[in-house]
Amino acid sequence: YTLAQILGVRFTIPYQVVGGVAALIGYFLLLQVDLACPWHFRRGGMGRRFFLTWGTMAFVGFVLAFFTGYLSYFSRPLMFGWVLLTPIITLLLQKFFVGVLSRFMPQMSVRRTAIIVFVNESSRRLAKNLLQSPFYNLVGFFDDRDMVRVGGSIEGSEYLGRTTGMMQFIRDNGVQVVFVVLPGDGIRRGMSILDELSDSTVSTYFVPDFFVFSLMQAQLGEVEGIPVLEIAETPFYGVDGIAKQMFDFTFAFFALVLISPILLILAILVKATSRGPIIFQQKRYGLNGENISVYKFRSMYTSDDERSRETVQATKDDPRITPLGRFLRRSSLDELPQFINVLQGKMSVVGPRPHSVSHNEQYRKAVKRYMLRHKVKPGVTGWAQVHGLRGETAQLERMEERIKYDLEYIRRWSPWLDMKIILMTIVTVFRDRNAY
Repeated sequence: YTLAQILGVRFTIPYQVVGGVAALIGYFLLLQVDLACPWHFRRGGMGRRFFLTWGTMAFVGFVLAFFTGYLSYFSRPLMFGWVLLTPIITLLLQKFFVGVLSRFMPQMSVRRTAIIVFVNESSRRLAKNLLQSPFYNLVGFFDDRDMVRVGGSIEGSEYLGRTTGMMQFIRDNGVQVVFVVLPGDGIRRGMSILDELSDSTVSTYFVPDFFVFSLMQAQLGEVEGIPVLEIAETPFYGVDGIAKQMFDFTFAFFALVLISPILLILAILVKATSRGPIIFQQKRYGLNGENISVYKFRSMYTSDDERSRETVQATKDDPRITPLGRFLRRSSLDELPQFINVLQGKMSVVGPRPHSVSHNEQYRKAVKRYMLRHKVKPGVTGWAQVHGLRGETAQLERMEERIKYDLEYIRRWSPWLDMKIILMTIVTVFRDRNAY
């Protein structure tokens, strides 16, 4: 439209139809690329793919318009200018988007540190793609076998030693992603059988041991063009992470504005009914297991031994809880200050509820995959809580059930699931009897 005004061409219905169709196609085209990724133009690069797709679409459109006689309905300078300027403007907007992203959300553009475990041809192909990726920083690989036996090391990647030292290396170097590639010896016999079967007309399927991976709640995925099974991953990486963070900030901001009178009244009541601070700060594990301070309205009497309050969960008729605190805990009003944690970027509106540091250390050894709940930020409310798993978790089975829901939330996350949990939380608060 702007170009038509500059060239003095009336923006009639034919132009409007073409513009609308192009906008629709462009929308679906942009869904196939990652705007947050640098658009390099080497083979397979996103920039190259976008320009080639746009050029192909424009060429096909001009050919169809020419042979159907509709080309005469359009100003050629306007159409040629539109075709040439659109990808250039898109590229500039992408550069601007990446610049803003790097400036205001630097954590979204940081390359994640990665290692590879076991060497074979798939490892080498994966490493080659990772070394060219803007998202990963491949620091090396582990393998228990001699490099001569596996056909040589991974080019461009450092050999880090045997797998016995892998966990210590991960802890010492802040490794964020581990790619475990199945050694070739385990599937060699299966491949030889497939080769024999290829000399026949029988229908053949190769079925990996998916049962093992289903127990670990693995999902099929893709990393730089290489098929992988996602054993442990966060859904909030890249564009989804930006969407989640924007939703959290917006929701928490308006929630605090709306409930500010309630916060003020509750603060006065807490101060007036018992001695001690209004806000109680509790140490919890946050994203990636880092320590954070979680805010709550104080619901217990003050004690010289704060450590006991941190390690011993509140139980029904707990004498440490104040009369007002009992009401606050049952109605979850004591959790409202955690929207401040959300604005600080330490928590999300929806996510696994944070446990005390002592309970984390206790249950991470007793419940399989427990620490995977820390792949995302803890939430003010969560999927487990709206299924009645609030309050005390004295039995191991109850904690295992809570972790099952936490991991299910991470695996199934979508904006709609967050909205569903928020609505279910409002209903649950008024009828749940497990919080005290």
